[in-house]
Amino acid sequence: MSGVRFDFSGERVLVTGAAGLIGRVLVRRFADAGADVLAVDVDAEGLKVFDGLPRVSAMSGDLAREDVADAVFERLLRDGGLDVLVNNAAMTELRTPFIDIGADVWDAVIAANLRSAYLLSVRAVRYWREQGRGGAIVSMSSPGGSRAHEDQSAYDVTKAGVEALSRAIAVELGGLGIRANCVAPASVVGDVRPAADLPAGRTTAPEEVADATLYLASSAAAQLNGHVLRVDGGLHARLRTDPSQERRPGG
Repeated sequence: MSGVRFDFSGERVLVTGAAGLIGRVLVRRFADAGADVLAVDVDAEGLKVFDGLPRVSAMSGDLAREDVADAVFERLLRDGGLDVLVNNAAMTELRTPFIDIGADVWDAVIAANLRSAYLLSVRAVRYWREQGRGGAIVSMSSPGGSRAHEDQSAYDVTKAGVEALSRAIAVELGGLGIRANCVAPASVVGDVRPAADLPAGRTTAPEEVADATLYLASSAAAQLNGHVLRVDGGLHARLRTDPSQERRPGG
């Protein structure tokens, strides 16, 4: 799908979870818009997709570790600083009933999805404050941030936490020109196909998520802070995801 035109020339962007479906498109969209992008993921092999791509460098590591977060920012500062942080890294594949989740699994999901966003966001806002300048954070949320999936309680808790983190940053640091927003996509697949559970009637393309992210990171969204932009084909607006269950008003 064709992208909306944005200009990030001269800006430095950090994209986490860069080797995944959405992450790969995010990196390419920002680079195509003129940004210098640092693509970070725990999957070193997956990052090879960016080999030779202009304006893109890659770095592997577990972003839930403080030493890795420090190393990422040391590299950013060495290479020119940071303008935009995109918290896209997440553990998404776990499907386990809440009653069966062990504390070790719970902690692993919290670390991958929420702790990593905290570690990078707090370093970003400290850097921007010290520089006396603003910056933009865009974090990936989900419909699960406000409505529960079946068997994904830990994931949903992290997405609610990411939204709360963004609101806190917006309220505490908005006066410094620092913005923090979320994109909450639904049913993102590489090849768009029909989807009866979405009012739009189809799934979401990763390029559509990337376009929303670039918008929130751009000056066009200067007055958006602490906001959740739902790229979900109307899913959140629907009372029930199964249209066959919509029998009567008030039901």
